[in-house]
Amino acid sequence: MDAKTFFRELKRRNVYKVATAYAVIAWLLIEAASLLLFGHEERTSAVTALIVIFVLGFVLALYISWAFEATPQGMKRTKNVPRDAVLPSWSPRKFAIFIIAIALLAASLLVFDLVRSRSKPAWPPPTATP
Repeated sequence: MDAKTFFRELKRRNVYKVATAYAVIAWLLIEAASLLLFGHEERTSAVTALIVIFVLGFVLALYISWAFEATPQGMKRTKNVPRDAVLPSWSPRKFAIFIIAIALLAASLLVFDLVRSRSKPAWPPPTATP
């Protein structure tokens, strides 16, 4: 299999869409977790663990999107689905709107986290000496 055929097969099996959606949603969840854990000592280790889990899940999601197809009758192995079968899918416009909306939400959480961390006073506050 040459590279051109391989990339065409990735597109046909929707691996690109799964990778894009997974990456953007994982970014959103990591940003949300870092906001929820703000001020906790275990924040960095928890976010690092979450990133590792999402990376491992990313590999699993790509494998599943390569090996299986979502059909009206449920999930089927790709080799059992005819190449010319019409499968339900989102329109490119709907998919783009979904990805952009999730990315904007994640970016807004990132900006909120950055603004909040700059405006928050150092803890504990400095004490005045007489």
